[in-house]
Amino acid sequence: MLSCHGIDGKTLTPAADADLPAGCIWFDLLDPSEDETRRVERASGLKLPSQEQIRAVEMSSRVRFDDEALYLNVPFFTHDEDQPPTPFGLIVTASSLVSIRYADSPAFDLAVQALHATTQHGGAAAFASLIGAIVGQIADRMEAITATTGALSLRILCDQRHTTAMLRATLSEVGRLESRLTRARLTMTGLLRIIVFTHESAPDWIAKPEGMRLKLAHKDLDVLSELDGQLTDKLQFLLDAVLGFINIDQNDVMKILTVASVASIPPVILVGVWGMNFVRMPELKWNYGYPMALTAIVLSMVIPVLWFKRRGWL
Repeated sequence: MLSCHGIDGKTLTPAADADLPAGCIWFDLLDPSEDETRRVERASGLKLPSQEQIRAVEMSSRVRFDDEALYLNVPFFTHDEDQPPTPFGLIVTASSLVSIRYADSPAFDLAVQALHATTQHGGAAAFASLIGAIVGQIADRMEAITATTGALSLRILCDQRHTTAMLRATLSEVGRLESRLTRARLTMTGLLRIIVFTHESAPDWIAKPEGMRLKLAHKDLDVLSELDGQLTDKLQFLLDAVLGFINIDQNDVMKILTVASVASIPPVILVGVWGMNFVRMPELKWNYGYPMALTAIVLSMVIPVLWFKRRGWL
């Protein structure tokens, strides 16, 4: 899908086989067809990269400055934890911005609103608006992950006894949080690289207001990167805590089985002794021999259990 955003505050979806509207400063391509790619190339005078070129991870393919145009690629971009990362490419010139993406993202809608609200025009203004919106979305995701991690920490480290089902569910939740954090980290890393390259190349057509907005986005990403490191350490600690609780439960089970096996040895010996077929066994002629045998068997089990309890092994 192809959308054009102009300086008049309008967003247009061009009709098929029609000329692109004049005054368009942002060509937004969402999973474009070959025809849409050719139309944007004719209107902008730029050569658009393919999806394979945008997905390339080598630095020379991610960022470059060619013929007064910035070619900036983010190989892994996602706004949704349920979506796989997709490549995302930008071409920025003094007069226009071309964005090529392969998944929908609410950050682009926010960027359109920010672009229409600003008094600055041109490709740099659209680029700064888009980067600011994406960084804002990442910050919201990081805040949500932080809140979820805090709630999970309170649930894991509470005084209540944890069941096996709860510990298994917690392990899965820690894994999901780590996956969400990893996807946000991939997007942040890609954005940091293109912002740093933009600052280093510093084309003349990037005005001071746009430069300040990009610098602010850079600082926000630095703060979010620090938060990412803290959350990574926190999730590792929670993972170790859950595994520790699982080991404690396993040790408790083994302790109970050990106590049960030890407590069952004396009665087995007694039953084995009284089950022998000897002619002369005095207990067979006692009037209370049977109750005495049962009592001895019970005591042989109870006494070891009480002794274990007294030693604090239960």
